[in-house]
Amino acid sequence: MKRLTQEAFTRARAFVCEFARPLEKVIFAHEFEDGSVDVIFEALASFQNADGGFGNAMEPDFRLPDSSVLATTVGLQVLREYNAGADHPLVQGAMRYLMSTYEAEYEVWPIIPPTADSAPHAPWWGYSDDIADSWSGFLANPRAEIVGYLHDYAELVSDALRDQLTAAALMHLSRKASDLEMHDLYCYVRFLEAEALPTAVRTSLLEKLESIVDRLVVTDPTEWDKYVLTPLEIVDRPESPFADGLSQAIAENLDFVISRQAENGAWVPTWSWGNSFPEVWPQAKLDWSGVITVRMLKTLDRFGRLAA
Repeated sequence: MKRLTQEAFTRARAFVCEFARPLEKVIFAHEFEDGSVDVIFEALASFQNADGGFGNAMEPDFRLPDSSVLATTVGLQVLREYNAGADHPLVQGAMRYLMSTYEAEYEVWPIIPPTADSAPHAPWWGYSDDIADSWSGFLANPRAEIVGYLHDYAELVSDALRDQLTAAALMHLSRKASDLEMHDLYCYVRFLEAEALPTAVRTSLLEKLESIVDRLVVTDPTEWDKYVLTPLEIVDRPESPFADGLSQAIAENLDFVISRQAENGAWVPTWSWGNSFPEVWPQAKLDWSGVITVRMLKTLDRFGRLAA
């Protein structure tokens, strides 16, 4: 079993301190150097717009200054992880934005706005008129994740809407389980992570997701240097409900992660933008490297893989 050496950790720290975004710097400081949670929220606030939504390259592959559902869900992931309550202004703004962008007729949220193409972005985040003609594409991603936030912050939404969309998300999962892809699964796992889920909903979700996790998680180490769903993308802590079924693959994936640290101390994305916005991709890659490096250090720490 490999552990990240102190020297390797020091190199990772140096990379984060020099090159990561302010948000990742303060997350690192909180996780490893007793930094304040309040400072995380202060850094996160720089990504929030007056309408309550998040933008401003919160998601490094989508660099639109305007708010988007995509960036807002990424912001809510941070708020959830660091236990921001429904009374937190960042949460209230984000939920207000989500309620304002909800398409009631189709029971979905459009993941990106029509202004998407006005700023640099990865090629898969381009906007087309087809988006508005195919609302079904959002029934899992981002809807399932957002339903989890409707439970997390139940005081900020109506009970009727929360119950309606919970039932709709579960029905979609039942009908389309064999069609889900990795990004859909991310959203359903984040749905499952909502602490306030009723027991019946949690049980139903877990039963349905176990087989999908088995189908989509790639356990072959020779594939992990590609853009695939690795075990640690689904199980980032030992208490995950999927940990037992992937225990051997998780151990191997942790070894793999340690072996893939770059000389500069970072972990880098396994994807690129190809020929899209070549002048901007280096900055997006650097931003992602900060995000991924902090994430990997947190995961290694949770699994006891940092040298004492």
